[in-house]
Amino acid sequence: MQTHRILSAFTVFLMVVLVAAGWFLVAQPQLAAAATANTALTGVQTQISATQATITRLVGEQKKLPSLKKDLAALRLSIPATAASSAYINGLDALAAASGVTITELTLANPVAYTSPAPVAPATPAAGASPSPTPTPAPTPTKAPAPTGWTPPSDPRITEANFVAIPVSVTTAGDWGTTLTFLKGLQSGQRLFLVTGISTEVDADGALKATIKGYIYVLIDPASAKIDTSKAESALTPTPTPTPTPTVTPNPSGSSTPTPTTSPTP
Repeated sequence: MQTHRILSAFTVFLMVVLVAAGWFLVAQPQLAAAATANTALTGVQTQISATQATITRLVGEQKKLPSLKKDLAALRLSIPATAASSAYINGLDALAAASGVTITELTLANPVAYTSPAPVAPATPAAGASPSPTPTPAPTPTKAPAPTGWTPPSDPRITEANFVAIPVSVTTAGDWGTTLTFLKGLQSGQRLFLVTGISTEVDADGALKATIKGYIYVLIDPASAKIDTSKAESALTPTPTPTPTPTVTPNPSGSSTPTPTTSPTP
């Protein structure tokens, strides 16, 4: 009877040991692996959802691609990836014919590398200077001064390596109306043109000679060759047509506007 009890207790102990061993050696590793798999599954499902959202967005943007290409083509007409000087000169000839003026001289000079605009430094009085009372002048309309410490807007993607300005000088012969029409077309044409100076003179016969100076721009495509700013392209220096020097008479519209000699920074 005592032996039977001992065997029963031993059997129960052995069963407990086997259950514990089965838990630690089989069940627990399997449960840990299942938990790891569930965590990985959740991560994969999250990644799939993000990828599907990206694909949906890209499909929507792909539908806009033809419209974006059309917009890019229009912008490239304004600021092309190359100088495209021949096409620009042809456009000027067409504009002159439509406006009723004659281009007597045309110069496209060496490209000028872009420089980032410098901040406007605050004005500081000279050392030792003391204010002195002065009479108050009559108020006159003036332009608002630039904000103190103002930094002109710029884009880090626009650098001297990919953006250049080409100085242009156009001299026309016509009358006041046709010259103004030509100037308007020059500023509102497909190719961006920044006017930096205009000078005019009238000969004894009343014919108007106008010289318009400014810049056209090139935004170089990274895939294309870099424009060498040390010299102009061969097409950038057309031979000007010689013209007789007219007799200068006082300009009815006033004195000429001085032309800056440095490239502006857009």
